[in-house]
Amino acid sequence: MRHSISDFPFRISDVTKIMGIHPTDRNGKPAPFTKQSDWYCNCIFCGHKGKMNINLVKNAFYCNYCGANGGMLDLYGDYYHISRKEAYDEICKELHLTNEAPVSEKTVTTACAEQKALVETPDRASDKEINRTYSMLLSMLSLSDKHYEDLKRRGLTDLQIKERRYKSTPVFGFHNLIDRLQEQGCTLKGVPGFYEDAKGRWTMNFSPKGSGFLIPMESIDGFICGMQIRLDHPKGSQKYIWFSSSNKKNGTGSGSPIHWIGNPDAEVIWLTEGGLKGTIAHYMTGYSFLCVPGVNHYKNLEAALIKLKEKKLKTVHEAFDMDKMMQVVTDPLKCPPCERRTDCKAYLAYQKLSPEIRESMVEMNCPHKEQKRGIIQKACMRVYEICERLELSCVRRVWDLNENGEWNGNYKGIDDYHYEIRKKV
Repeated sequence: MRHSISDFPFRISDVTKIMGIHPTDRNGKPAPFTKQSDWYCNCIFCGHKGKMNINLVKNAFYCNYCGANGGMLDLYGDYYHISRKEAYDEICKELHLTNEAPVSEKTVTTACAEQKALVETPDRASDKEINRTYSMLLSMLSLSDKHYEDLKRRGLTDLQIKERRYKSTPVFGFHNLIDRLQEQGCTLKGVPGFYEDAKGRWTMNFSPKGSGFLIPMESIDGFICGMQIRLDHPKGSQKYIWFSSSNKKNGTGSGSPIHWIGNPDAEVIWLTEGGLKGTIAHYMTGYSFLCVPGVNHYKNLEAALIKLKEKKLKTVHEAFDMDKMMQVVTDPLKCPPCERRTDCKAYLAYQKLSPEIRESMVEMNCPHKEQKRGIIQKACMRVYEICERLELSCVRRVWDLNENGEWNGNYKGIDDYHYEIRKKV
């Protein structure tokens, strides 16, 4: 039974638990859970230590550094780049909630406010309108020398960079760009990344903290359906963000579209995560690539595979990063520099052992590596399940292995591996 968006059978404390968010002190070091009405943690959006506040009473969060804020659906939805409704359903699924749960009047009031905000979000513009607006915007932008050199180092040629229309994010002149787009009759309402400011004037969601280069995400039909930004200054482990305007006045979320490059009539395609990674791998190999935004972002995958199957698709080669074969054993003597050691159950148990036993231990399993490997393996299983349901053959692809069939740890992505092969030819 699907839950109504007007009821919340969970709290923000439940959301933080399934997302693996834990309290820290102001320096970012792990801290115990308390009975207080709020606590601080490392920001999952910008990566700054001890800057994000989780308010258990208001069911809200706020980062004192980057300004990320919102309710519990925003916390989950913004991080995984999905809508509030999708976030609600996924949280319920993770918490195994199958029946309506009683909630307080205050929770219902909060839920209704969330629903109102969702209703006021404009409908997404048509694929053709979005493609035209993005194409026109990209034609008005340039690519900095820094970003050009970065793309060249990844193995792309001048022609390929031009074909993919990679451009640097603008740092000023937003209103001038908006005026030029409107003069060309481009649609702004319903296009991710555009919104109305406090004065009711259309603008774009670019900022100095989110500077980088734009990566157009193209559909199987050849339309630009969204754009990612490869950040100049990654926010913690987050290297990419969407050009999106969710939670802005008349703004629109990205929708986490899937990127396609290659022959849409191909009988065999390759699947990986990341539009830039898949594009580079395509140019290195000639294979057709379907690229999900990340291993956890598979909500649009089945529809894309169905569309390709209606053409000629028969076989999918799963080529997610080699983290799926990451070795999780580690030398405990290498654990002291790790920031997670004070909250690591394995290391804390190791510390309680006698010196004699500790001295005899040469390895133990790292819970962090186990969790990371588990996430990508779970994503792989989702892909296999979808392919089986659609009666498509699915092949698991691995690379950079030693004679024992173990990953050497040199080349994580399929693009890195093939680029290295090309350099050696």
